[in-house]
Amino acid sequence: MKRFMTKALCLLCAGALALTAAGCSKSGASSSAASSEAVSVYGSASDYDYQNFAYSDGLDENGYWSGIKALDYVTLPEDYAAIPLKKADIEPTEEDIQSQIDSVLSQNTTTRQVTDRAAADGDTVNIDYAGTVDGVAFTGGTYSGYSLTLGSGSFIDGFEDQIVGHKPGETFDVNVTFPDGYSDSTDADGNAVVLSNKKAVFSVTLNYISEEILPELTDAWVEEHFGTSDDVHTVEGLRAEFQQMLYQNNLNTAVMDYLLANSTFKDELPKEITDYQVNQCLNYYYTMANHYGYDLDSFLQTAAGYDSADALLENMSDSITQYAREALLYQAVAEAMDIAPTQEQIDTYSTYTETYGANYCTMVALMDAVSDALTTGAQVA
Repeated sequence: MKRFMTKALCLLCAGALALTAAGCSKSGASSSAASSEAVSVYGSASDYDYQNFAYSDGLDENGYWSGIKALDYVTLPEDYAAIPLKKADIEPTEEDIQSQIDSVLSQNTTTRQVTDRAAADGDTVNIDYAGTVDGVAFTGGTYSGYSLTLGSGSFIDGFEDQIVGHKPGETFDVNVTFPDGYSDSTDADGNAVVLSNKKAVFSVTLNYISEEILPELTDAWVEEHFGTSDDVHTVEGLRAEFQQMLYQNNLNTAVMDYLLANSTFKDELPKEITDYQVNQCLNYYYTMANHYGYDLDSFLQTAAGYDSADALLENMSDSITQYAREALLYQAVAEAMDIAPTQEQIDTYSTYTETYGANYCTMVALMDAVSDALTTGAQVA
């Protein structure tokens, strides 16, 4: 399979976030996963210049943390170059391989528009809707061509249930009540429209029902999708490819887990590295907030369930520490074994340099080189 930046530290906060249409989705209701009063061991978001974060900040041309000797902060286990592992813990199961196959097939589904039957729970439908409260249309209450899976609970209670049983081409009213605490909206003139606890009427047109068609796994299908890109031509070959990929992923994970569990870290990690992780995390959400026209705190409240950026930091503090330790471990092993990435490993990430910077991409290549050395030396029995 094609290689991606799977080891990149930018994945710390890279959970997929999406905003659904505010008019009838549940996202307008107030909720929080963490209190804004919580204080992270890493302080407050206001202490950081996350708005100007760049991925190559604090890294030198060798992919090392500038001015930091990792072995001053990490004591590696004596067997780090020949880590003992159990083969049974690494070998992927048939279920694991089949799960990968199913995932690939799912990613290549096609859809067809069904118009000759009524919508049922579990169907994905395409709808137009226009909502009013007390006869007044409100911002976010109108949408054309929205894809909604019935029974998903994406929209406020009662909305999806009232689509069930209708056929494509029908226009009908959906009557619902916005939940307590739902955010206010505005009318066409900018006047406030209170939605909390208000009854609303949505005129809904059911355009069509989408049915997914799963491709049949055949040698011909594998040849079409993987023959050129991955030199895989048969179903048997695809299974073997996934078996090897999963084995390697499991081996990489087991090696790092062993090092994290058996290395000793100083209590105080380099501030440059922990600050980097904090800034990266905050910058990720800050960028998302800007994309959707929010400030950071408002975006976190609406899309992620946190009261504030400080609450996010408090919740992420353990992960930030873990990623900082992992970053130190890679460099510590590189220092101890005198490892540098090959030009080929560096070139693997050449297309990312404009986005992440050359030093960051060299660091990821260094992580690959370290992983290769550790997995090659691992004693699997």
